[in-house]
Amino acid sequence: MNFFSKYCFQKLFVTLRTKNVPNRCFHVTPMCAKATAGRYKLSKMNNKPLTYDQAFKPNMIGVTKGWQSSHTGHLHDEDGAYERMYEDRFIRRFMDGTFHRLIPSGPVIKRRCNMIEVVAPSYTPRKLDALPFLVSYSERMLSAVLKCNVKIYIHIVYKEDIEYKYI
Repeated sequence: MNFFSKYCFQKLFVTLRTKNVPNRCFHVTPMCAKATAGRYKLSKMNNKPLTYDQAFKPNMIGVTKGWQSSHTGHLHDEDGAYERMYEDRFIRRFMDGTFHRLIPSGPVIKRRCNMIEVVAPSYTPRKLDALPFLVSYSERMLSAVLKCNVKIYIHIVYKEDIEYKYI
């Protein structure tokens, strides 16, 4: 420490002591309670449709809204819970890419023994003969990648039946 910095430090310390400022300060900022994750922005005309799953806030998952994935990996002392999460994410992205703009909300994934069941509502496609091909293609590809049996159930619904409320 050179003479100049030592002198400035002593001068500052003396000034602080004479003005009755405590030596140690703890600075706290107020909490920002604007949690916006998972919430949908309101439209001006109240014409934005939401599905049943989108209508609930994220803090209501497990209270009034069920989980989109059903497996026993979250139980105590179960191995591989993180692997199931990544597999579920892969299944959702694969289904979104394969059934582009046909699945309005995310599919429900159920695991039973060595079998994965994927249940998804779908809008009525323009060509109904393409739907069985997409289902069998998805089952084959997911079975090969995940190394277990995959069964996909697609429920055909109308757009009016899926829309739960408007915001």
